[in-house]
Amino acid sequence: MAITKMDANGKVQLPLYIRYKLDLNASDKLAIDQLGDGTIIIKKPASRLGL
Repeated sequence: MAITKMDANGKVQLPLYIRYKLDLNASDKLAIDQLGDGTIIIKKPASRLGL
């Protein structure tokens, strides 16, 4: 587990190894959800080829 901070604008930097693992690049869209226990889930939506 990595520890990161949120800046004054609400931006959170994802650790580099997570960005590589999920093949995240600048301007990629992310799906974010919160569970009832406070857990936050961040997913990279499946790409829609041909759109």
